[in-house]
Amino acid sequence: MSSKTMFIYVDESGNFDFSSSGTKHFVMSLFVTSRPLESARRLNRLKYELLEKGINLANFHASDDRQQVRDAVFREIAMLQDVSAHTCWIEKNEGFSQSLSAVQLYEIFGIGIANVAGVEVSSRHPESMVIVFDKALKHREEQAFLSTCKAIFSKMNVPFHIYFHNVSKDFNGQIADYIAWAHFVALERNEIRPLGALPAILSNNFLNVNGISPLKK
Repeated sequence: MSSKTMFIYVDESGNFDFSSSGTKHFVMSLFVTSRPLESARRLNRLKYELLEKGINLANFHASDDRQQVRDAVFREIAMLQDVSAHTCWIEKNEGFSQSLSAVQLYEIFGIGIANVAGVEVSSRHPESMVIVFDKALKHREEQAFLSTCKAIFSKMNVPFHIYFHNVSKDFNGQIADYIAWAHFVALERNEIRPLGALPAILSNNFLNVNGISPLKK
């Protein structure tokens, strides 16, 4: 695997419900690394250390993990090198229709994701790029989103591949999950401790995409 390939793992926090019973915010975080094996290896080692201690977990998931596990994961994330993160978010009551579909929501974030990916391309100068989204959409929704976002990413003039994988299958996706969750709980319920556990390089780039969305009422 070439170190000149930039990997971007994207995970979301919040739900697709835009009614009064849904979450107030929706968040997407991008975890960026050119050394995905090293970050995956660190969390893989932690998993087996926790299993050895009698903590039963198949994978890391911030909203479900007990506090002891979260603390350990955040410590590992803070030790990562050659990584960065960007988080995009919206406040749902800021003029969005309750009938907004999941794929439309992804399209809202597509512009912000492309913008921050462009920043990373400019600073890292990769020869190629791999973007891995959490598998939160149905197959037909994935295809609809791809038809929109491929045109955006093509403007970067860097060869790229886009995949949709279950976040529970990849430790790097689980890192993105932790970053997204830390930002989400800070927005949703002013719980800032998780965000404070992240190093600045993973928490400072925080973009409200409400203002650039073409899908508001």
